[in-house]
Amino acid sequence: MFSKIVEQSIKNGFFDEVTEDVLNNKEQFNTMVDVFIDEIINNLNELRRKRVIRNKKLKLRVLCPRNKRYNPSKKQCVRVSGKDRVKKKRAMKRAWMKKRGKKAAMVRKRRKSLRKRKAMGIK
Repeated sequence: MFSKIVEQSIKNGFFDEVTEDVLNNKEQFNTMVDVFIDEIINNLNELRRKRVIRNKKLKLRVLCPRNKRYNPSKKQCVRVSGKDRVKKKRAMKRAWMKKRGKKAAMVRKRRKSLRKRKAMGIK
C-alpha cells in the first residue's frame, strides 16, 4: 500500500523539488516527511462531499484539493494539466466579457428577488 501512495505522489509531482541537499539536511528532510505523511492522510480521506442545490434538487458535490479536479470515470481527484488551466483561463475571460454586458439585468433581477424574499420574511 505504501508503494502505491509513493507512486501516486510521484505522479502528482510531490517529489519534483526534492534534491540531494534536501535529503542531506535533516531539518528539511523531516519537514518533507511530515508534509508527505499529511498528504497520505489527505489521500485516505480525499473524496469529501458537500451538499449543494442544483436544479431545485439536493446533490453531493465532490471537493478536491487545490490544483485538482474530480474525474468521474476514475472516481478520484486528478491533477489539472497545464492545457486545461489555459483553457479554463480563456473561458473565464470570455465569461467575464459576456457578463459585463448583462450586468444591469442581473442586478435588477437580484434586487427583485431580494424584495420578494424580504416580503416573505426570508431575508
